[in-house]
This record gives sequence, C-alpha cells and structure tokens, in this order.
Amino acid sequence: MNKGTKWLQFRIISILIFFLLSFIIIVARDFQLQIIYKNKLEARARSQYLKKINLLPERGGIYDRNLNELAISIEVDSVYAHPAKVAKPKTLARTIAPVLLTGKMRIEDKLLSNSPFVWLKRQIDLAKGERERISGIKGVGLMKESKRFYPPPNLASNVIGFVGHDSTGLEGIELEYNRHLIGGDVKVYGERDALGREMLFGDLEKSHPIKGNDLILTIDKTIQYIAEKELRKVVRTTEAKAGMVIVMDPNTGEVLAMANLPTFDPNNFWDYRPQDWRNRSITDSYEPGSIFKVFLLAAALEEGIVGPNDIFYCENGKYKVADRVFHDVKKHGWLSVTNIIKYSSNIGAIKIGEKLGGEQYVRYIDSFGFGKSTGIDIIGEASGVVKRFERSKVSLATASFGHGVSTTAIQLVTAISAIANGGFLYKPYIAKSIISPDGMVVKEFNPTVVRRVVSEETAFMVKNILRGVTEEGGTGAKASLADIKIAGKTGTAQKPDLIYGGYAPGKYISSFLGFAPADSPRLAVLVLIDEPAGDFYGSTIAAPVFREIMKKSMAYLGLFPGRKLNVAKKMIPVYKEIKHTEIKKGRIPDFRDKSMRMVMRIANEIPVKLKIMGSGRTVSQRPLPGSEIGSDSVVEVRFQ
Repeated sequence: MNKGTKWLQFRIISILIFFLLSFIIIVARDFQLQIIYKNKLEARARSQYLKKINLLPERGGIYDRNLNELAISIEVDSVYAHPAKVAKPKTLARTIAPVLLTGKMRIEDKLLSNSPFVWLKRQIDLAKGERERISGIKGVGLMKESKRFYPPPNLASNVIGFVGHDSTGLEGIELEYNRHLIGGDVKVYGERDALGREMLFGDLEKSHPIKGNDLILTIDKTIQYIAEKELRKVVRTTEAKAGMVIVMDPNTGEVLAMANLPTFDPNNFWDYRPQDWRNRSITDSYEPGSIFKVFLLAAALEEGIVGPNDIFYCENGKYKVADRVFHDVKKHGWLSVTNIIKYSSNIGAIKIGEKLGGEQYVRYIDSFGFGKSTGIDIIGEASGVVKRFERSKVSLATASFGHGVSTTAIQLVTAISAIANGGFLYKPYIAKSIISPDGMVVKEFNPTVVRRVVSEETAFMVKNILRGVTEEGGTGAKASLADIKIAGKTGTAQKPDLIYGGYAPGKYISSFLGFAPADSPRLAVLVLIDEPAGDFYGSTIAAPVFREIMKKSMAYLGLFPGRKLNVAKKMIPVYKEIKHTEIKKGRIPDFRDKSMRMVMRIANEIPVKLKIMGSGRTVSQRPLPGSEIGSDSVVEVRFQ
C-alpha cells in the first residue's frame, strides 16, 4: 500500500470517527433536552406563549342565626386591556380615567407597557352606560369578578373582620374560617405571539370560579344591633376610650352579640387604624375589679368555708394586710356574706379570701377558665394572667376583689354563664354551621361542656345573692327591671400604669356582669366601659347600659311575663316540625315561603339535591311541587 492510499484511509476513518462522535453528541443532547430537561423546558416555552390569569374565587356568605346577611359576595366589573391592540393609549387614558376613578397617568403607563395583558381597574361598580361605553373600545374588555360586601357596614365588624383584594380573609371570622369560605379560583390561559401582540382569552368572560361554603353564626343581628346602639350611646356620653358588650346564651355558650368600640367599616377598612379592627372582647385583657368577687363567692360557698348569712367585720373601711392598707368606698362594720357582695365591700371580700386560702382560690380561678384561652373560634384570643398567690397575703387580698389578675371579656361572660346555668362551664362559640353551595350541611357546631365548676346548690345560692345586688340599696340597683329579676355584679377597677408601675391615677374600667331572668337565665351579659370621663363607677356607668340591653333584648325575644313567644325558638332556631302530610313519597314538596334552613331540613328528609340561589325566604322553585323525584333530581330553589 503506497503512501497516498494510507493517507486516504486515515482521512476516511477520521471523518467517520468525527461523524460518529457528532452523532453521539447530538443523541446525548437530544436525550438531555427531551428527557432530562423536558418538564423545565416545557414550562419555559409555555411561559413564552401562554399567559395565566387567576379569577378570584367567590366567597361564601356569612349570616346570623336567623339567616340575615352579614357578609356577601357581589358581582362587580373588572376592566382589562391588551396594550398592543389599543390605537391611541394617551387619548384613551384621558377618556377612561374618570370612569374608572383612577389617575390618568396610571392608566397611560399601563397602556404603554410591553405587557400583552394588563388590569386597568379591578372590582369597580360601573353603571350600565359606562359598561357599554368601555366594552365598545378596541383592546379593552370587561369581566365579572366577585367582591366582598358587608350590607350592615358597621354591625359586628370587629367580629366578622374583612378580606383583602385577593378575596382572602385578613381579620376576624373571615380569617378564622377562610378555608371554608374562600371557594376555588379559576385559571384562564391565553396565547400570544413572539412579540406579545396577540392575547386571546376565549373563556375569560364565561369562566366562573367555584363558590365557597356559607357560614351561619350564633350572632343574632337584632341583639347585636341593640348592644352596639347602647354601647355607642354610653361611650359617646362618657367620652370613654373604648367599650365592650358580650351577650351569651348561658345554657349553650353561643355568643348572641359581641359589640366593640372603636369599630370600623369593613367595606373601607383601609381608612381606619389597625387598632380599630381589633376585637377587644377577645384580644384585650384587664383587671376585672369587683365583678371578680362572684367567683370568690362561688369558691367559698362550694368549699363550705362560708354560708350566705355568715358575718364578717369590715373594719369600718380600713384594713391592713402585711405592709398594705386596703379601703372600702363606704365604711362598713359587720356584714353578712350576702351584704358583702350586695354593697361590694373590698375588705369583706379580703376576709372571705383569707378564710378560703390562696391555694383553694387559685384552683377555682383555674376551674372557671381564667388564665387560659376559652377556645372560642375567633382569631387572636388572649389568655389573661393569673399569678400564683398561695404564699402572698397581699396578692391574695388584691385578687379577692379582682385586682392583680387579668382576664378577658369572653372569659368573664363564659364564667358567669356557669353560675347562671347551674354550674357547667361551656366552651363559647360563634359559628353555628357551615353550608355547602348546594345547600347541604357540611359541619354543625354544638354546645360543648368543658367541666362542672360548682354544684347546682352553690350556683343557686350565688344567684340569690347576686339578685340582692340589683335590689334597692345594692350597687347594681340601676340594672334592675320591673318585670324581670336580674342577677349581677358591678365592677370598678383601676387600670395599671404599664410604664411607671402601680395604678394610673384617674383611669378606671367600669363594668357590670350578670344574667336574667335570675330564676331561669336565658341571657348573660357583660358591659365594660374603658376610661369613662367624670363618674367612673360601674354602678352608675355600666349598670344602666346592662338594663337597657337586657330590657330591649328580652322584649325582642318575648321574655317578659305574660308574653306567649317561646324564647327557645327565637334564640336557638330549630326547624319547624315537618308534618308527614307535607312530604309525599316520590314527590317534590312545596318549598315556597320557607326559610333556607327549613328547606334544607325537608330536602334531607326526602332526600333530594338542592341548588340554592339568593337568601331570605323561598320565592320560587323548579321543578314545581308535586313533580316526580328522579334518581338524579335537582331542585332549584330561589330565595329573596
């Protein structure tokens, strides 16, 4: 083989090796792109030609116990644009800005952006003419979105809370039950070319997010309104810093009203200070003062340490414990246990506390639920603070009349409810049931007994003593009602000075804690007024507010003597008895002029699937009553 032939073979082999290596590299790269990096590259490609828009979910409604609307979602307009399709951005911005209630420059910046899709304004309520005008502009479109709306704008707002622009709960019940209320969003995709000039969202205006569940609260809208009205009146007239009222059904732990001042409008929550959003009935703790004597009394009676008629010498208004001297507002000599509570003698309470002992007293304070959260289903609950004062005579003395311990409003009304109902501590709650969009009960909340704290006999004795507080001569006389016996206790507590220590001069909390009717309690109420100007005694500030709230709530519930209305049916709505004649086997019943809860109960009895629209009472149904029920029958029921 000559030299030229060898060189030719070398060249051929080299070329073959080169092509072989190239082929191996190409195959390896192809394997890498199509197998190893497949998902990553597909996602990158989609991001280049697809645009995703999340349509806000439609939140479920929030209703009071009688199905009155407290928070609903309404359909509003959202305006979007494809900048590449807009012919004269500056002219359009000048024209459309006043309609969208926003700045011209802001609209112009969006229309001149390189983005293929922009929101010009979300969740705006447009008039029919404005809507038609906008929809006729090339490159601009309209779609329906859900917006949260609170029909009574200030009613129970600190309890209900509010949502952000993304329809997510941020405060109160809206936050606590967000996962049930929020529903499901919808993702809509559109295509664009390499320059981003085309953007086609074919289903944008047809897409509807999944509706969330409805939430029924234990709150009674009428009682809530009464509580807020009376609280607002006293805070205004006394120029107080803040105020709270809680109304509870003592036999179940259901919160019927929870009023707070300051308050806010959740439709425009951004216009208020964050401290105005706070539900002080849950988040704030304070020294309760003389209303705490109720629980000292219950402990001493339960242990058999004292009886209602046992007498103590109250030292004519001045009593020394260790290095501290305690005083009464009025000088008293010998007082029975009943009169110690009736006249609210601090020295008498100290002597009962000394006889009971710190260890026993702490045990009962714990049992009544102080020093730990109640577990109520509202976000942000504080636990309060109970110091261990078994070895401190001074701490035991101050705790005997409600100082040196801190409690929350919800703890106090829950604890007094245990006295009212015969000795059982209930877990307070504010959500009654969760209802799915098709009207089915997803979850129902029921009363929960935490424990028995005192015997029925002890609770009965405490009730009788607290009745004396509201009778003539008692500190709570201004809380009394002519037709109904009231049991309760006044409180006037100095506020601690958190900066310099001790107590702040001239700063007090006035309160009244009680229940009615005393013999068969249906409502337990706490009234608390923070830093009233001028007169600051609970007997003159809080007791009259308690009386007005109780009087008007009792009238609403029909509890005055001689009235025929059954309170249980008003306070704890139950489904009316369903007569067997109303439900014919295999036939759709007549749902017309019935409440939503009644309709759902009947539907569960049959059973039949429901599609519910609106709220209130039934105005129409399809199929009509008497129609045959098929295996997949769905009854469309409209409420108004």
